[in-house]
Amino acid sequence: MLRESILESDLLVVYIVGAGPGDPKLITVKALELIKKADVILYDKLVSKDLLSYSKKECIKVYVGKKSEGSSQFQEDINRELYDYGKDYKIVVRLKGGDPYIFGRGAEEAMYLYERGIPFEVIPGISSTVSCPMYSGIPLSYRESNSVFAFLTGHEAENKSFSINWNKLPDTLVIVMGIKNREAIAQNLIKAGFDPKTPVAIIKNGTSLLQETTICDLSTLGKTPAEPPSVIFVGKNVLFRDKLDFFEKKLSLIKGKEIFVSRESGEELEIMKKMGAKVYAYSLIEIINIDFKVPNLSDYDVVVLTSAKGVDRLENIDLPKDIEYYTIGPKTEEKLIEKGIYSRRPEKYNSKELAKFMISEFKERKRILTLRSQEAPGYLEERLKEFHDVTRVDVYKVNMRRDIPGKKNFDIAFISSSSNADAFKKMGLNAEIIVSIGPETSNGLIKNGIYPTIEADNHTLLGMLEALLDYLVGCDNFGKNKRS
Repeated sequence: MLRESILESDLLVVYIVGAGPGDPKLITVKALELIKKADVILYDKLVSKDLLSYSKKECIKVYVGKKSEGSSQFQEDINRELYDYGKDYKIVVRLKGGDPYIFGRGAEEAMYLYERGIPFEVIPGISSTVSCPMYSGIPLSYRESNSVFAFLTGHEAENKSFSINWNKLPDTLVIVMGIKNREAIAQNLIKAGFDPKTPVAIIKNGTSLLQETTICDLSTLGKTPAEPPSVIFVGKNVLFRDKLDFFEKKLSLIKGKEIFVSRESGEELEIMKKMGAKVYAYSLIEIINIDFKVPNLSDYDVVVLTSAKGVDRLENIDLPKDIEYYTIGPKTEEKLIEKGIYSRRPEKYNSKELAKFMISEFKERKRILTLRSQEAPGYLEERLKEFHDVTRVDVYKVNMRRDIPGKKNFDIAFISSSSNADAFKKMGLNAEIIVSIGPETSNGLIKNGIYPTIEADNHTLLGMLEALLDYLVGCDNFGKNKRS
């Protein structure tokens, strides 16, 4: 008889799980399956918060990044938490950036559990030692170049009882956590016989949209500006980068392009600027506060907020902690977290997905309050009313701005709401490529006779940017896609 799946058994198991590098999409299928089923998740600083949104409603999430500073005392605290949760909960996930067994102290945590009789499993993750060079166009091995490489931790650059034997290293190295000690690393390698002119790549924010690679050599490594999180690659395979770099070449496709964004602020705008785009950030609508009767939130089982502005309108209202909160996107969720409220949201950020998500989670009839924009369509409420008691309160309205940007023609336009779609048309703005944030915005554009070139699968500004870059990769000339 086949062994019963561990996820469906009655055993209490701690899973030490690799979350992969900077891009949350580089999570393994098995790791994501565990995140969705976990009763408890203990996660590190470098773990993408997007991954945590896949957890179930009752999952306990414990941030242990503040303890991960290399101190043995802090590590002991984490070990004890793993043991304590492991005794009482069926599926405990210890979520660690990269791979748990590559300089991640995952083996120490597994040994601690083993010695105390707590069952555990280890799920490998994509390590930055492998992914960052790859995303920078640098192969770890190449048949005509090298057949061996080594991974090093930069913490061992100083003299320690178990420090690196520099004289026995191969000529291809990947060094993590080495930025602080990079000058000592370079000196040790040169003393061990490495050519001072050996090529070096410093890969910052690997696999993310902020990835940036700096090329130098061993003689200049110590003086080359660098900051964490970065991976250092040492070896002649750096020379393949000119031909094999696919990712940063992709990021450069918007360099010099004039991009209109229907939003005035946000870290995403800074990312586009760092990528070399000329960003025109301008909201075509203005938010108008309207008088509304302040509801007694405690009269409801569930409160739904579909925009960050909706949260702002509750600034002077106490938010009870004993009811449930649901949001559409991460920005609204972050606003609530600032108030100490942890909400639930669907994987895709639109009203249709939110309604489906909420209906799937509720097993009994609920009293639901939605706080919306006056112009927001009523699909969400209509769908929820089929199963629950729903009250809607409009807390603000949207008007088109009277002052319009001086420039009207752009290479690319990011349209992030149906209201902005209406205003984009009425103000006579144009762009060669129109990127829509999602289905509702696409419908708004189409009603105005504008057919979006791209609709993002991930309904955020970063999702729009990723969708645009994927589209441009297939273009032979700007805006003319090979596949169309």
